[in-house]
Amino acid sequence: MSRTRGAKAADHEARRAALLAAMHARLVAPDLPPPSLRELALAAGVTLPTLAHHFGKREDIVAALIAELGRQGAPYLAEAAATDLPFAASIAALLAVITGGLTEGGVAALHVLGLREGLRQGRIGPAYVEAILEPTLAAAEARLALHIARGEMVAADPRHAAIALVSPLLVAALHQQELGGTDVRCLDLVALARDHGAAFVRAYRVGRSVAP
Repeated sequence: MSRTRGAKAADHEARRAALLAAMHARLVAPDLPPPSLRELALAAGVTLPTLAHHFGKREDIVAALIAELGRQGAPYLAEAAATDLPFAASIAALLAVITGGLTEGGVAALHVLGLREGLRQGRIGPAYVEAILEPTLAAAEARLALHIARGEMVAADPRHAAIALVSPLLVAALHQQELGGTDVRCLDLVALARDHGAAFVRAYRVGRSVAP
């Protein structure tokens, strides 16, 4: 009996997922240059025609991996988007999670992959924004919108505020870990997150004092 179209499609997706998992480590390896298509095939243990059959071009492989990593991270971002904590405690907790992800959770490597492969690249750049960068900002935006709705945070544009909240930590992590900044000027990311969070709360909390 021949297999159904649905079963064949499921097998194809499972095979793609297995190949992406096999190529993941090579694509984010910190001490190696960006891999060629041939090197990716070697990492996956398959031939070039097999990769072409399942993905297409090299850029399609990278975009597919970024999309898959975005799907894997979605539950964590959903948790970050919601909170019952009061404003100051919520901001401190969110920044602690972001800092931990960037320094120990492998999140910085995702951004490095997206930026390295995606800058000025019409296929991979938008894939990174859609799967990694924008969902990260959207989670922070949703969390801030809750505080605005509760009357704890001033009625600012939550998207603008989310960018202001997240960007310094991402820049600092790239500076220190991925660009060798620890050898140029060392920075304590935990202390930065603490001070940045306190300044953010002072700037955005309801009832803040305004200088004359």
